[in-house]
Amino acid sequence: MQEIFSSSILHVYVERDVIHFECLGFWTITQNIWSFRIPKNVTKIVIDAAKLQRISSPFLVFFNHLKSWAVANNVTLETCHLPQNIEKFFDLSQITAAIPVETPLNCVFFARIGKYVVDFYSNLKEGILFFLSLFKALANGAISKNNWKNLLPFLQQTGSDALPIVALISALVGLIMAFVSVVQLERFGASIYVADLVALAMTREMGCLMTGVIMAGRTGAAFAASIGSMQANEELDALQTFGIDRITHLVVPRVIALAIMMPLLCIFSDLIGIVGGMVSSLPFTKNGLTQYLLQTKKALEISDVLIGLVKSISFGVIIAGIGCYKGIFCGRSAAAVGKATTSAVVHGITWIIVADAFFAILFTALNI
Repeated sequence: MQEIFSSSILHVYVERDVIHFECLGFWTITQNIWSFRIPKNVTKIVIDAAKLQRISSPFLVFFNHLKSWAVANNVTLETCHLPQNIEKFFDLSQITAAIPVETPLNCVFFARIGKYVVDFYSNLKEGILFFLSLFKALANGAISKNNWKNLLPFLQQTGSDALPIVALISALVGLIMAFVSVVQLERFGASIYVADLVALAMTREMGCLMTGVIMAGRTGAAFAASIGSMQANEELDALQTFGIDRITHLVVPRVIALAIMMPLLCIFSDLIGIVGGMVSSLPFTKNGLTQYLLQTKKALEISDVLIGLVKSISFGVIIAGIGCYKGIFCGRSAAAVGKATTSAVVHGITWIIVADAFFAILFTALNI
């Protein structure tokens, strides 16, 4: 036996081609124990912890150092008399040590692109599965007697409570459109057609679109915040424990409430917008109130109003679905709830504009 190193916490000796590390005392402080070299002819390392009394992080560092050296030099590592379950700590320390500290600068750009692509694919997959589950629940008649009770507060929240802001924005939109158009049409003596422009724009596009944007910022964010708070407080886990489906209990009532109220809000927005355009244009033209109303009636058809209603229903489903999706899949902290709320507004507005573009192409192709 050849002794190599000895201290108050470690005794190292070589016996034939086996090096023994006998751990002693208290491994609770960092000490310099690497003032020796392991012989090259060693084929096996034995760590004996029979006399070890207390350990801390320095012992994990010591063990990992030996394990790395053994792997690099193709040497067998054997342990004996280790404390119970200490191997779990070794495995955890190995996982932590395996995490790369930095990414090379020349790879940052491509790494970010790759991360964005992977995140986009993952979010798209989750979103598709979520909406498929939602449509399946709606098709199976998910509204039970208990859920009808949950539906009423959401009808009020998405309906009557939203009337003031919808009225204000719609009146301003109609007023701006009429004011801008009357200045241009008055040059050609065609100011009467301001009524046509405002009526068609409000019923086919602006009424449903502006209502959708308002509800995405108001109701979509509220849905994401409320469900996200439940996720942070582990209330969603409690529902799952009791066997209550989250989609049926939380999402379906919100989606149905907004899908019901959006057409009503759209009609309200159309009327307020037309009135706002009329109030804005009449002082600048020679047309009277009766002539303006008759021109509006002449310009509008039932198909124009129905187009806006169809869009508004789809916008309601999109806004409520995205708000609930962001709330269910948010993190478990206050910051995560805020991030989910912001994301619900941004994605809600984005997707209703995408849907509006799709409907414009569809209705143009159908010559509607």
